[in-house]
Amino acid sequence: MFRKLLIANRGEIAVRLIKACRQLNIQTVAVCSTVDRQAWYTQLADEVVCIGPAAATGSYLNAEAILMAAINTHADAIHPGYGFLAENADFAAMCQECGITWVGPSADQIRLMGDKSLAKTYARKQQVPVLAGQSIQGLTWPKIKQAALKIGFPLVLKASHGGGGKGIRVLQTMTELHQQLRAARQEAAAAFLNDAMYLEHYLPTARHIEVQVLGTGDQLLVLGDRDCSLQLHKQKVLEESPASCLTAVQRQTLYQLSRQLLAQSHYQSLGTIEYLFAAGQFYFMEMNTRLQVEHGVTELTTGIDIVQAQLKQAAGASLHLPVIVTQKVAIEARLTAILPVEQTLISQFEWPTYARVDTGYRAGDRLVTMYDGLIAKLMVTGPTRAAAVARLQIALSAVRLVGPATNLAFLQQTVARPAYQQDQFSIHSLAQWEAEQ
Repeated sequence: MFRKLLIANRGEIAVRLIKACRQLNIQTVAVCSTVDRQAWYTQLADEVVCIGPAAATGSYLNAEAILMAAINTHADAIHPGYGFLAENADFAAMCQECGITWVGPSADQIRLMGDKSLAKTYARKQQVPVLAGQSIQGLTWPKIKQAALKIGFPLVLKASHGGGGKGIRVLQTMTELHQQLRAARQEAAAAFLNDAMYLEHYLPTARHIEVQVLGTGDQLLVLGDRDCSLQLHKQKVLEESPASCLTAVQRQTLYQLSRQLLAQSHYQSLGTIEYLFAAGQFYFMEMNTRLQVEHGVTELTTGIDIVQAQLKQAAGASLHLPVIVTQKVAIEARLTAILPVEQTLISQFEWPTYARVDTGYRAGDRLVTMYDGLIAKLMVTGPTRAAAVARLQIALSAVRLVGPATNLAFLQQTVARPAYQQDQFSIHSLAQWEAEQ
């Protein structure tokens, strides 16, 4: 097992990783920007290194500074969390070159799946269905127009190396494509240091279904599925496991497609394969070669600490995972700040003891929103989806957060909707519900 792990991230996921490392007796090194010096995660870690200014490009996206911190603190492994450099193949390769274990898949696997165009070409070769789409990197405007017409409107414009909703635009006309292209590229470059873009046909109604996998190189373990359809501004808001809209036969097909996708890859570490599901058909969308924000609901339904499992796999330790028998439903609600934030001091923050809450904040902390607006992830379980939804309603009504304005009221209103309670929604529903308010 590792002796010391450097966490190349911040906030909620840094806290989550520190807790997992404590259970495995691994010392932790936290890195922080100047604005995060007093953050809770820096107080939990065994060591802290300030790596740069508040701007992410000078700190959390500064690969050289992070590697130097790892070398100077004698860390033998780096965990990237999610976002920032988590899917940066060059950074993964740099870690290996420095003799530091990268907790994640190989650089080649990240390159393959991290580029949406390459990943979809690969998926087609593995006979996994994919929506019509094309990379537009390096194309002139006339060629981009030609590609758009061939794929067909409506279109979705995506950052080829992106995630977390950054750089995404839904487009109905050629004029919108022309107007939005530059802004999308700028957003992608700022978030991922790469402005390559991908065009894809847009489904007017679909569910967003994903499969959690853990690869050992020799074996691909499927750890369950999640429904992440309820998104707002391309950011997930409510997630649940398992996806209750699927029949047993559809779930079997979904898992077979996922194994088929990675059968030749000798995939290592955690990964999430994402699909659009419409009219009984799954379409491969992308694969995130990292730990997901919503990993907690899979942990609750499987009984597996997948963060510890990822660390053990990277260290070459035995996993000894239990046989997965999903007998309950878990739902996660993301509690986020409403931007821009006027009040940053969290003077009160309480939640019911039966809920699992993953957060990077405590009462008395000040909210930092320049990286993201996430405050906490509140999770509940139930023997059925209806029971889990009822418990989520009660849990959300019991949350007490005094300070920054949040989406708590919107979450409460959403889970009270008959359409949500009856499992009747698509990837577009949350935006429609927000517009109705």
